[in-house]
This record gives sequence, structure tokens and C-alpha cells, in this order.
Amino acid sequence: MDERRDPPAIDEEFAFDPTDPAQAKDFARMARIRSERPICRPAANLVLTTRYEDTAKGFRDAKRYSSVGDMRAPGVVVPEEESFLGELDAPLHPKIRRILLKGFTRRGAVEAESWTRAEVKRRLDAILARGEGDLMADLGVPLPGSVSAHVLGIPDALHDDVMGWCNDLLHSSWPTTGETENGQGIEACFPELAGCLDRLIRERAEQGGDAPDDLLSLMVRAKADDGWSIGAHHTRTLVVNILAGSLSASYMLGNLLHRLLTDEGFGAVLREDAGLIPKAVEESLRLEAPVTFLMRTAREDGELGGVPIRAGEHIMLHIGAANRDPDVYPDPESFRLDREDPPEHLSFGLGPHICLGNHLTRMVGRVVLEAFLEATAETNVSLVPGFEWECVNHLQEYGPERLDVVVGPAR
Repeated sequence: MDERRDPPAIDEEFAFDPTDPAQAKDFARMARIRSERPICRPAANLVLTTRYEDTAKGFRDAKRYSSVGDMRAPGVVVPEEESFLGELDAPLHPKIRRILLKGFTRRGAVEAESWTRAEVKRRLDAILARGEGDLMADLGVPLPGSVSAHVLGIPDALHDDVMGWCNDLLHSSWPTTGETENGQGIEACFPELAGCLDRLIRERAEQGGDAPDDLLSLMVRAKADDGWSIGAHHTRTLVVNILAGSLSASYMLGNLLHRLLTDEGFGAVLREDAGLIPKAVEESLRLEAPVTFLMRTAREDGELGGVPIRAGEHIMLHIGAANRDPDVYPDPESFRLDREDPPEHLSFGLGPHICLGNHLTRMVGRVVLEAFLEATAETNVSLVPGFEWECVNHLQEYGPERLDVVVGPAR
């Protein structure tokens, strides 16, 4: 390849700053781009996809479009054992994924439902007893992480501490740089989190066959045919990955709860026919994708949707835009429960990197809707007067920052 080639020109008419959350999550902008230039270069070294077909192809072709560096700043490289699963390529990615798939199953989600339902009820009861609360801080944000912690086998008493430390990690410089002012790596940057997880991992290793039957034990015990195992250091990172990844489910819950609080017809339909609740979860995931886009890097020269792609260019696979493609979803900007067998939305990705937690996420969304409708059957929960929806200040996540509510008598 001739390294002296001029870089591809930016499409100035469609240019925007991909590091600005407001611009990256501007659905009207994305609709215009999808209509006029569905694959374009809105910034230097960046290719944007907005159609369903092109975005799906980008997800499926993991050989041509690499996940390495997805969550990191340009030029940042971290050791494999400090890498989340989503930023690994073959051959390591499928080896780890085969192990984790044994724990992330439909059956596993079913088995976690009873615990989840009790936890949702506990949190909702506390809000109702106080007469006020923030449904994000009190339910939406902590719940999915607690469900993941439960599946991992982390004791309930540690959930709040562990998720608090994970929240600190997510809001630090570590996700993009692999370091903070305290040093490099999770252990140096977040010693309390690392110490807690390392102790649990060590306990599982020492217990051997007597260890609890949970996801953490599976990760510690599993060995490939050639004797390879994940290792304690990478196990710790992957546990953080699983816990931190719950944030996407948090904003799915926020979007669903906001719709319940602002659309009386939505709640009425679900109360009349609870069988529509799973469809409501899917439609929210489609229309209000909690992860707006993911990044890939082209390994080689090629093309996508007829547009030439150069090796080394970053690909912004815009899930939010693809999920609203009118060629795939009629009336795409509307929330509709009457869609008949719609194509699979892209909110969990596709292909080799499809989200491992999709069964858990769907279960959590369904249980929260069921529990909230039951808890408010004779009690009115409404947004505080003057409430204004504000999107979470995160580059990729889409959902409400807060959902402040007050509790009153049934209307």
C-alpha cells in the first residue's frame, strides 16, 4: 500500500464532531445523512454508516473490521489482560466468548428472574415509602449491575460497593486511556475494586470443585483443550467488563420508565395486555437504542455499501440511525407495539461480538415493566412538576440522566 496517498476528503456538508455527544446522538442529523449520503466521512479518518444493511455488515465482518481500540482514545494500547471482551479480536475473543456463553444463556436469565423480581420490588417499595425518588439513581442505574453481580456470584452485601467503584471507573479516564492519576491498570487505579474482585477470584480457585455454581467459578475453572485458561488478571478485567456493561441496560430501563410516566396510553395498553411487554422492550431497544454507536477499525482496503474504505480508517457503526432505517422499519420514528416480526434491531450488535448479556437485559426490562405496573396499580407515580428530560452526558449512551418522581394517590 502506498502510504503517501492523500487522506480521503471529509464530506463537509455532513461534517460533525463525533466526540460531541449532542452531535453524535442527533437523530435528525442522522436521518438527513441516511437519506442523502448514507455512508460518509463526517470527520478525518472516520467513516459513518447510517443504513441498517451497511451497519449490520460492519458488525458481522469481524475479520475486516477490528474491534481493537473500540473504547480507547486514538493510539492508546492496553495489555490483553486489561482489555474488555468487546475490544478483542480473534483468536483470543472467541476463546473467551465460548467460556462466557456457558453462563450467559436463556436458562441463566430465567434462573435469575426470581432474584431480580425481589430486588426490583425492594427498590420500588423504598421509593413508594419515601414518597419521592429518582428512578434512575434508585432503580435504573443500580439494578442491572446488581443482577450481573448476582449472576457472577458476588454476595448481595457487596453489590453497592462494587457498583460504586465501577461507576467511579466508568467516569474516570481509565476507559479511554487505561490509566488515571493513580497509575496504569485497574489495580493501580481502583485498588478497592481490584482487591475485592481478586479476593473472590482467589476464593473460587482455592475451593476448586466445591466452588459455587456461578459465572465467576466458570471463568476461574474453565480450561481449553490445549490447557489455556483466562487467568486471574484477565478474569478480574472481564468481571469489571460485565458489571460496567450493565450501564446500557440502565438506560434502556430509563427510556421505558420515562415512556410509562409520560404516555398514559402506553401504560394502559400494557395493563390490558401484559403479553405486549416483551414487544415494548424490543421496540424501546430499537427506537431508543441505549448504545447509540460502536466503533471499528478497517484492517485492510475494501468497500462498504459501495464506498471505498481504507485500511486504518475508523468506522462509526451508528446503531441509532440504522434502527430507524425506513427501508427496514415502516414508520421508523414511531414507537409501535403492532410491528409484525420486525427484523432484529442492532442494539445488541450482530455477528461474533453480539452482546452476551442480551437475555439478561431483556429479562430485566420485562420484569421492571411488570413490577412497576403492579406497584402503581393503585398508586400514582409521576414526574416532578417542571421535569425536563436530559440525556445522560456520555458519548455513546442514550437515556435520561434523571427521572425525579413524586408519589401520590391513584387518580
